[in-house]
Amino acid sequence: MKLEPVSPDAAVCAQTLGKLCSEVGPESVNEFIAQFRSLWPTRIERLRKALASNDAAGGEDAALSLKSAATMAGAHDLAALTVQLHSAFRGGDTTLQGELICRIEHAGNSILMVLTEPGFAEHALGAYRQSV
Repeated sequence: MKLEPVSPDAAVCAQTLGKLCSEVGPESVNEFIAQFRSLWPTRIERLRKALASNDAAGGEDAALSLKSAATMAGAHDLAALTVQLHSAFRGGDTTLQGELICRIEHAGNSILMVLTEPGFAEHALGAYRQSV
């Protein structure tokens, strides 16, 4: 499966994080981003382990957890992939599970590059304020 590069604009919706910044402040959003980054390897590993052990319930749980975090981060394409993965775990389609986990990992790594750019939360807040 060939994975296309993910553009920064497609990876993360700055409006979503900007709105969150306006509600809780850039410091809190920067903490969320740091936590998202630190949990990323664990989240991918949970998905891989669920696939390897044919643990549908564990895979569904891990996919839903990642969906919540992706949605909060404004990573809507990543969230959509996790919904598909949840369905694949529910349906027992291990081939699709493996493909989706690969796509999720690729998308997540692209998202992390965007989220961890210095000042991203502040930039998102500025963009959000200009739009409202």
